[in-house]
Amino acid sequence: MTMERCEIQCRGGSGNDFAQRLISFLRCSASWIQRWAQLAEQRRQLREMDEHMLKDIGLSRADVQRIAGRRWFWEDPLASGEPVDQRYRSSDQS
Repeated sequence: MTMERCEIQCRGGSGNDFAQRLISFLRCSASWIQRWAQLAEQRRQLREMDEHMLKDIGLSRADVQRIAGRRWFWEDPLASGEPVDQRYRSSDQS
């Protein structure tokens, strides 16, 4: 996440601008929460897979520990620029 300088003056703005920005912020926040829940679920599923299932998808227990172990729920490897093996990317992400 990048921090940007706010170019909006706090005084003299219309109430409608505030409402628009608030709605935008709430939508963005909802999107973050949804992504965090998705990451938590994916990590939980990976941790629960047995060795046979992991072998089927080409992962080892060490891979699972690296991917899903001891991470905060907000740590998103795609957002942070962490290198992700192209084999594990879904086709809908680019």
